[in-house]
Amino acid sequence: MPESYEPKEGIPQPEKQDLIALLKEYLTTRMELGRLTLIERLVVIIANVATDAFVVVAMILTFLFGSMTLGFYLGEQLQSTAAGFGIVSLIYFGLALIMYFIKDKYVEKYLINFMVKKIFRKKK
Repeated sequence: MPESYEPKEGIPQPEKQDLIALLKEYLTTRMELGRLTLIERLVVIIANVATDAFVVVAMILTFLFGSMTLGFYLGEQLQSTAAGFGIVSLIYFGLALIMYFIKDKYVEKYLINFMVKKIFRKKK
């Protein structure tokens, strides 16, 4: 068995400097790709948070004004604004009790799955 390997003549052999330069270029390219991928994911997350925040604010305002409208309507029907808003508050109290009792079984699992899917969804 030969002690050292001798390359065949006519076949170009890469120099150590060439390999080191290629390795440095590869590592630089991989780091740049990782940086750009991270930036892209952050931008997508920020855009999603901004649009979701707008939707949530719009829904809260709709809910608030709808509640006020229902309170005034019931108050007009009962000739007592306090009674109208009292009924609305009792409705919300009932909904809060229902949510309290079903949150562990239904709501939390759904929200966790929804958030995980939203964070890890594939790009279109």
